Amino acid sequence: MKIDFKIEHIDPIGQGVFKEEAAVTFIKKTLPGEVGVADVFSKKKGVQFAVLTEVTAPSADRKTPDCPHYAQCNGCDYQHTTYEKEVEFKKNALKRHMFKFPEIDVTFHKAKRRLGYRNRIQLHYDKKKRVLGLMNYKNEIVPVPDCKIIDPSVAYELRAIYTNNAWLRLVEKEPAKGHLELYSKDNNLGGHNVKVSVNRPYANGGFTQVNSEMNEKLRHWVEKKAAELIPHKAVVYDLFGGNGNLSVKFRNPTLVVDKYRTTPQPSGHQKFYSLDLYDPNAIKKLIALKAEGYPRPNWLIIDPPRSGLKNLNEFLNEFKPDGFIFIACEATSFTRDTLGILNNYELKSVEIFDLFPSTQHFETIGIFTRRPNNA
Repeated sequence: MKIDFKIEHIDPIGQGVFKEEAAVTFIKKTLPGEVGVADVFSKKKGVQFAVLTEVTAPSADRKTPDCPHYAQCNGCDYQHTTYEKEVEFKKNALKRHMFKFPEIDVTFHKAKRRLGYRNRIQLHYDKKKRVLGLMNYKNEIVPVPDCKIIDPSVAYELRAIYTNNAWLRLVEKEPAKGHLELYSKDNNLGGHNVKVSVNRPYANGGFTQVNSEMNEKLRHWVEKKAAELIPHKAVVYDLFGGNGNLSVKFRNPTLVVDKYRTTPQPSGHQKFYSLDLYDPNAIKKLIALKAEGYPRPNWLIIDPPRSGLKNLNEFLNEFKPDGFIFIACEATSFTRDTLGILNNYELKSVEIFDLFPSTQHFETIGIFTRRPNNA
Protein backbone atom coordinates (compact mmCIF):
# COMPACT_ATOMS: atom_id res chain seq x y z
CA MET A 1 0.00 0.00 0.00
CA LYS A 2 1.46 3.34 -1.10
CA ILE A 3 1.19 6.36 1.21
CA ASP A 4 2.19 10.01 0.99
CA PHE A 5 4.25 11.16 3.97
CA LYS A 6 5.88 14.13 5.65
CA ILE A 7 8.54 13.20 8.20
CA GLU A 8 8.15 14.78 11.63
CA HIS A 9 11.36 13.59 13.31
CA ILE A 10 13.89 10.74 13.47
CA ASP A 11 13.34 8.06 16.13
CA PRO A 12 16.13 6.55 18.31
CA ILE A 13 16.91 3.82 15.78
CA GLY A 14 17.20 6.14 12.79
CA GLN A 15 13.74 5.81 11.28
CA GLY A 16 11.72 8.75 10.04
CA VAL A 17 8.38 9.18 11.84
CA PHE A 18 5.19 10.18 10.01
CA LYS A 19 2.06 10.66 12.12
CA GLU A 20 -1.55 10.73 10.98
CA GLU A 21 -4.81 9.94 12.73
CA ALA A 22 -4.99 6.34 11.56
CA ALA A 23 -1.42 5.28 12.26
CA VAL A 24 2.16 6.17 13.04
CA THR A 25 4.46 5.16 10.18
CA PHE A 26 8.19 4.49 10.47
CA ILE A 27 10.23 4.97 7.28
CA LYS A 28 13.97 4.30 7.17
CA LYS A 29 16.40 6.48 5.19
CA THR A 30 14.30 9.64 5.44
CA LEU A 31 15.02 13.01 7.10
CA PRO A 32 12.98 15.51 9.14
CA GLY A 33 10.71 17.67 6.97
CA GLU A 34 10.97 15.46 3.89
CA VAL A 35 7.91 14.77 1.78
CA GLY A 36 7.53 11.73 -0.41
CA VAL A 37 5.96 8.36 -1.12
CA ALA A 38 6.51 5.10 0.78
CA ASP A 39 5.24 1.54 0.48
CA VAL A 40 3.79 -0.01 3.67
CA PHE A 41 5.01 -3.58 4.21
CA SER A 42 3.93 -4.21 7.83
CA LYS A 43 1.00 -2.92 9.86
CA LYS A 44 -0.71 -3.67 13.16
CA LYS A 45 -2.51 -1.79 15.96
CA GLY A 46 -2.00 1.69 14.59
CA VAL A 47 1.70 1.24 13.84
CA GLN A 48 3.08 0.55 10.39
CA PHE A 49 6.43 0.28 8.67
CA ALA A 50 7.12 1.41 5.15
CA VAL A 51 9.99 1.44 2.69
CA LEU A 52 10.91 4.66 0.94
CA THR A 53 10.04 4.74 -2.76
CA GLU A 54 10.34 8.44 -3.66
CA VAL A 55 11.34 11.74 -2.06
CA THR A 56 9.45 14.59 -3.71
CA ALA A 57 10.69 17.34 -1.37
CA PRO A 58 14.17 16.41 -0.07
CA SER A 59 15.82 17.91 2.97
CA ALA A 60 18.79 20.22 2.45
CA ASP A 61 20.73 17.67 4.52
CA ARG A 62 20.11 14.83 2.06
CA LYS A 63 23.12 13.57 0.08
CA THR A 64 23.77 10.83 -2.44
CA PRO A 65 24.87 7.64 -0.63
CA ASP A 66 28.42 6.47 -1.31
CA CYS A 67 27.40 2.81 -1.46
CA PRO A 68 25.56 1.59 -4.59
CA HIS A 69 23.66 -0.97 -2.48
CA TYR A 70 22.37 1.50 0.12
CA ALA A 71 18.78 1.79 -1.15
CA GLN A 72 18.20 -1.98 -1.08
CA CYS A 73 20.48 -3.13 1.77
CA ASN A 74 19.61 -2.88 5.47
CA GLY A 75 23.24 -2.81 6.63
CA CYS A 76 23.54 1.00 6.92
CA ASP A 77 21.12 3.69 8.08
CA TYR A 78 22.61 7.16 7.59
CA GLN A 79 24.48 7.30 4.28
CA HIS A 80 21.71 9.49 2.85
CA THR A 81 22.86 12.40 5.02
CA THR A 82 26.05 14.02 6.27
CA TYR A 83 28.12 12.66 9.11
CA GLU A 84 27.42 15.81 11.13
CA LYS A 85 23.68 15.06 10.96
CA GLU A 86 24.32 11.42 11.84
CA VAL A 87 26.20 12.58 14.95
CA GLU A 88 23.29 14.85 15.85
CA PHE A 89 20.74 12.05 15.43
CA LYS A 90 22.78 9.67 17.59
CA LYS A 91 23.21 12.20 20.39
CA ASN A 92 19.47 12.91 20.33
CA ALA A 93 18.74 9.17 20.35
CA LEU A 94 20.76 8.65 23.53
CA LYS A 95 19.17 11.67 25.21
CA ARG A 96 15.71 10.29 24.43
CA HIS A 97 16.68 6.91 25.91
CA MET A 98 17.96 8.68 29.05
CA PHE A 99 14.90 10.87 29.69
CA LYS A 100 14.49 9.37 33.20
CA PHE A 101 18.10 10.14 34.17
CA PRO A 102 19.32 13.38 35.75
CA GLU A 103 20.26 15.82 32.99
CA ILE A 104 23.86 15.36 31.91
CA ASP A 105 25.96 16.44 28.94
CA VAL A 106 26.85 13.79 26.36
CA THR A 107 30.35 13.83 24.87
CA PHE A 108 30.59 12.42 21.33
CA HIS A 109 33.78 10.80 20.04
CA LYS A 110 33.58 10.81 16.25
CA ALA A 111 34.92 8.10 13.98
CA LYS A 112 37.93 8.89 11.80
CA ARG A 113 36.29 7.17 8.84
CA ARG A 114 32.65 6.74 7.98
CA LEU A 115 33.34 3.99 5.44
CA GLY A 116 35.98 1.33 4.91
CA TYR A 117 36.36 0.48 8.60
CA ARG A 118 34.53 -2.77 9.31
CA ASN A 119 36.86 -5.78 9.60
CA ARG A 120 34.11 -8.41 9.53
CA ILE A 121 31.01 -9.10 7.45
CA GLN A 122 28.56 -11.99 7.65
CA LEU A 123 26.66 -12.83 4.46
CA HIS A 124 23.65 -15.07 3.86
CA TYR A 125 23.49 -17.45 0.90
CA ASP A 126 20.90 -19.48 -0.97
CA LYS A 127 22.44 -22.06 -3.32
CA LYS A 128 19.20 -22.77 -5.16
CA LYS A 129 18.71 -19.10 -6.01
CA ARG A 130 22.47 -18.63 -6.46
CA VAL A 131 22.44 -15.49 -4.34
CA LEU A 132 24.80 -14.23 -1.63
CA GLY A 133 24.50 -11.00 0.35
CA LEU A 134 22.81 -9.10 3.17
CA MET A 135 19.12 -9.04 4.05
CA ASN A 136 16.65 -6.33 3.03
CA TYR A 137 13.48 -5.32 4.86
CA LYS A 138 11.64 -8.34 3.40
CA ASN A 139 14.37 -10.73 4.59
CA GLU A 140 15.42 -11.25 1.00
CA ILE A 141 19.11 -11.61 0.19
CA VAL A 142 20.58 -8.58 -1.56
CA PRO A 143 23.99 -9.03 -3.30
CA VAL A 144 26.57 -6.50 -2.01
CA PRO A 145 29.77 -7.02 -4.04
CA ASP A 146 30.73 -3.33 -3.70
CA CYS A 147 29.90 -2.85 -0.01
CA LYS A 148 31.58 0.38 1.13
CA ILE A 149 31.50 -0.08 4.90
CA ILE A 150 34.08 -2.89 5.06
CA ASP A 151 37.83 -2.32 5.21
CA PRO A 152 39.99 -2.69 2.06
CA SER A 153 41.26 -6.18 2.86
CA VAL A 154 37.75 -7.59 3.38
CA ALA A 155 36.46 -5.67 0.35
CA TYR A 156 39.16 -7.25 -1.80
CA GLU A 157 38.19 -10.76 -0.68
CA LEU A 158 34.48 -9.98 -1.05
CA ARG A 159 34.90 -8.99 -4.69
CA ALA A 160 36.94 -12.15 -5.27
CA ILE A 161 34.26 -14.52 -3.98
CA TYR A 162 31.57 -12.74 -6.01
CA THR A 163 33.61 -13.04 -9.23
CA ASN A 164 32.13 -15.86 -11.34
CA ASN A 165 30.14 -16.92 -8.24
CA ALA A 166 33.29 -18.30 -6.64
CA TRP A 167 31.44 -18.43 -3.31
CA LEU A 168 29.44 -21.43 -4.59
CA ARG A 169 32.58 -23.56 -4.34
CA LEU A 170 32.94 -22.57 -0.68
CA VAL A 171 29.47 -23.89 0.14
CA GLU A 172 29.46 -26.87 -2.23
CA LYS A 173 29.16 -29.41 0.61
CA GLU A 174 27.09 -27.15 2.87
CA PRO A 175 23.31 -26.94 3.38
CA ALA A 176 21.20 -25.21 0.73
CA LYS A 177 20.92 -22.09 2.89
CA GLY A 178 23.35 -20.67 5.40
CA HIS A 179 25.93 -17.98 5.98
CA LEU A 180 29.58 -17.26 5.50
CA GLU A 181 31.80 -14.73 7.19
CA LEU A 182 34.79 -12.75 6.00
CA TYR A 183 37.03 -11.67 8.83
CA SER A 184 40.28 -9.76 9.13
CA LYS A 185 42.31 -8.69 12.16
CA ASP A 186 44.42 -6.30 10.10
CA ASN A 187 43.62 -3.62 7.53
CA ASN A 188 46.03 -4.88 4.88
CA LEU A 189 45.13 -4.01 1.30
CA GLY A 190 45.10 -7.17 -0.75
CA GLY A 191 43.15 -9.51 1.50
CA HIS A 192 46.16 -11.55 2.61
CA ASN A 193 44.95 -11.85 6.20
CA VAL A 194 41.25 -12.39 5.54
CA LYS A 195 39.67 -15.63 6.67
CA VAL A 196 36.45 -17.11 5.35
CA SER A 197 34.34 -19.35 7.58
CA VAL A 198 31.16 -21.11 6.49
CA ASN A 199 28.21 -21.83 8.80
CA ARG A 200 30.31 -21.24 11.90
CA PRO A 201 29.46 -19.07 14.93
CA TYR A 202 29.79 -15.30 14.49
CA ALA A 203 33.38 -14.05 14.93
CA ASN A 204 34.68 -17.58 14.53
CA GLY A 205 38.19 -16.22 13.98
CA GLY A 206 38.19 -14.72 17.49
CA PHE A 207 36.14 -11.74 18.61
CA THR A 208 37.49 -8.23 18.18
CA GLN A 209 35.62 -4.96 17.77
CA VAL A 210 34.68 -4.44 14.11
CA ASN A 211 36.23 -0.95 14.06
CA SER A 212 39.88 -1.30 15.07
CA GLU A 213 40.63 2.44 14.89
CA MET A 214 37.77 3.42 17.17
CA ASN A 215 38.42 0.48 19.47
CA GLU A 216 41.94 1.80 19.98
CA LYS A 217 40.55 5.26 20.69
CA LEU A 218 38.14 3.79 23.24
CA ARG A 219 40.90 1.73 24.85
CA HIS A 220 43.11 4.80 25.31
CA TRP A 221 40.19 6.74 26.78
CA VAL A 222 39.37 3.99 29.31
CA GLU A 223 43.06 3.70 30.20
CA LYS A 224 43.29 7.46 30.82
CA LYS A 225 40.12 7.54 32.93
CA ALA A 226 41.27 4.55 34.97
CA ALA A 227 44.56 6.30 35.72
CA GLU A 228 42.66 9.43 36.85
CA LEU A 229 39.98 7.73 38.94
CA ILE A 230 41.29 4.42 40.27
CA PRO A 231 43.88 4.43 43.07
CA HIS A 232 47.15 2.76 42.16
CA LYS A 233 46.70 -0.37 44.32
CA ALA A 234 42.94 -0.75 43.83
CA VAL A 235 41.85 -4.10 42.39
CA VAL A 236 39.89 -4.03 39.14
CA TYR A 237 37.61 -6.74 37.75
CA ASP A 238 37.30 -6.39 33.96
CA LEU A 239 33.97 -8.16 33.37
CA PHE A 240 33.21 -9.45 29.86
CA GLY A 241 36.83 -8.48 29.26
CA GLY A 242 37.58 -10.97 26.46
CA ASN A 243 41.31 -10.98 25.86
CA GLY A 244 41.85 -8.05 28.21
CA ASN A 245 41.79 -5.46 25.43
CA LEU A 246 40.52 -2.55 27.54
CA SER A 247 42.64 -3.16 30.63
CA VAL A 248 45.88 -4.38 29.06
CA LYS A 249 47.75 -1.19 30.00
CA PHE A 250 46.17 -0.59 33.39
CA ARG A 251 48.60 -0.03 36.23
CA ASN A 252 46.23 -1.80 38.65
CA PRO A 253 46.04 -5.50 39.51
CA THR A 254 43.26 -6.65 37.21
CA LEU A 255 41.23 -9.84 36.88
CA VAL A 256 39.82 -10.26 33.36
CA VAL A 257 36.64 -12.35 33.46
CA ASP A 258 34.95 -13.75 30.36
CA LYS A 259 33.96 -16.96 28.67
CA TYR A 260 36.68 -16.99 26.01
CA ARG A 261 38.04 -19.82 23.88
CA THR A 262 41.73 -19.41 24.57
CA THR A 263 43.65 -17.76 27.38
CA PRO A 264 45.56 -14.71 26.11
CA GLN A 265 49.13 -14.02 27.05
CA PRO A 266 48.75 -12.11 30.33
CA SER A 267 50.40 -8.78 30.92
CA GLY A 268 52.23 -8.19 34.18
CA HIS A 269 49.17 -6.97 36.07
CA GLN A 270 46.42 -9.06 34.45
CA LYS A 271 45.07 -12.45 35.46
CA PHE A 272 42.37 -14.28 33.56
CA TYR A 273 39.41 -16.29 34.78
CA SER A 274 37.08 -18.14 32.43
CA LEU A 275 33.45 -17.73 33.50
CA ASP A 276 30.11 -17.26 31.79
CA LEU A 277 28.89 -14.10 33.52
CA TYR A 278 25.31 -14.91 32.50
CA ASP A 279 25.49 -18.11 34.56
CA PRO A 280 22.98 -17.83 37.46
CA ASN A 281 25.83 -18.79 39.82
CA ALA A 282 28.37 -16.38 38.32
CA ILE A 283 28.46 -14.06 41.35
CA LYS A 284 28.89 -16.98 43.75
CA LYS A 285 31.77 -18.26 41.64
CA LEU A 286 33.45 -14.82 41.72
CA ILE A 287 33.00 -14.66 45.51
CA ALA A 288 34.61 -18.09 45.85
CA LEU A 289 37.76 -16.76 44.17
CA LYS A 290 38.71 -15.10 47.47
CA ALA A 291 39.61 -18.53 48.86
CA GLU A 292 41.97 -18.96 45.88
CA GLY A 293 43.80 -15.74 46.68
CA TYR A 294 41.91 -13.36 44.39
CA PRO A 295 41.10 -10.11 46.25
CA ARG A 296 37.65 -8.56 45.92
CA PRO A 297 37.38 -5.68 43.42
CA ASN A 298 37.45 -1.97 44.24
CA TRP A 299 36.43 -0.98 40.70
CA LEU A 300 34.65 -2.73 37.83
CA ILE A 301 34.98 -2.38 34.07
CA ILE A 302 31.80 -3.84 32.55
CA ASP A 303 31.57 -4.34 28.78
CA PRO A 304 28.72 -6.81 28.15
CA PRO A 305 27.39 -8.02 24.79
CA ARG A 306 24.43 -6.28 23.15
CA SER A 307 21.97 -7.90 25.58
CA GLY A 308 23.55 -6.01 28.49
CA LEU A 309 23.69 -7.04 32.17
CA LYS A 310 20.17 -7.11 33.61
CA ASN A 311 21.37 -8.12 37.08
CA LEU A 312 23.98 -5.37 37.36
CA ASN A 313 22.48 -4.39 40.72
CA GLU A 314 23.32 -7.85 42.13
CA PHE A 315 27.00 -7.44 41.19
CA LEU A 316 27.10 -3.98 42.78
CA ASN A 317 25.31 -5.07 45.96
CA GLU A 318 27.77 -7.93 46.45
CA PHE A 319 31.06 -6.23 45.64
CA LYS A 320 30.17 -2.62 46.53
CA PRO A 321 32.86 -1.17 44.25
CA ASP A 322 33.93 2.44 44.64
CA GLY A 323 32.95 2.91 41.03
CA PHE A 324 32.56 1.29 37.66
CA ILE A 325 32.79 2.07 33.96
CA PHE A 326 29.87 0.63 32.00
CA ILE A 327 30.26 0.16 28.24
CA ALA A 328 27.09 -0.73 26.34
CA CYS A 329 26.58 -1.72 22.71
CA GLU A 330 22.94 -0.64 22.92
CA ALA A 331 21.59 2.55 24.49
CA THR A 332 18.47 0.60 25.50
CA SER A 333 20.47 -1.86 27.61
CA PHE A 334 22.57 0.96 29.09
CA THR A 335 19.51 2.80 30.39
CA ARG A 336 17.69 -0.37 31.45
CA ASP A 337 20.64 -1.75 33.42
CA THR A 338 21.88 1.43 35.12
CA LEU A 339 18.70 3.40 35.90
CA GLY A 340 17.94 1.30 38.97
CA ILE A 341 21.32 1.85 40.63
CA LEU A 342 21.30 5.67 40.70
CA ASN A 343 20.32 5.82 44.38
CA ASN A 344 23.65 4.24 45.28
CA TYR A 345 25.85 5.38 42.40
CA GLU A 346 26.21 8.77 40.75
CA LEU A 347 26.54 9.04 36.99
CA LYS A 348 29.60 11.27 36.51
CA SER A 349 29.87 11.34 32.72
CA VAL A 350 28.34 9.89 29.56
CA GLU A 351 30.21 9.35 26.30
CA ILE A 352 29.31 8.11 22.85
CA PHE A 353 32.03 6.33 20.89
CA ASP A 354 30.97 5.94 17.28
CA LEU A 355 32.30 2.46 16.57
CA PHE A 356 29.62 1.90 13.91
CA PRO A 357 29.45 4.99 11.65
CA SER A 358 26.83 4.98 8.87
CA THR A 359 24.61 2.73 11.03
CA GLN A 360 22.17 3.42 13.86
CA HIS A 361 24.48 1.73 16.40
CA PHE A 362 27.00 3.30 18.79
CA GLU A 363 28.74 2.53 22.08
CA THR A 364 27.48 4.27 25.23
CA ILE A 365 29.92 4.64 28.13
CA GLY A 366 29.04 5.82 31.61
CA ILE A 367 31.31 6.41 34.60
CA PHE A 368 29.61 5.80 37.95
CA THR A 369 30.98 6.43 41.46
CA ARG A 370 29.50 5.26 44.74
CA ARG A 371 27.64 7.92 46.68
CA PRO A 372 29.26 8.80 50.04
CA ASN A 373 26.25 7.70 52.12
CA ASN A 374 26.56 4.20 50.58
CA ALA A 375 30.17 3.57 51.58
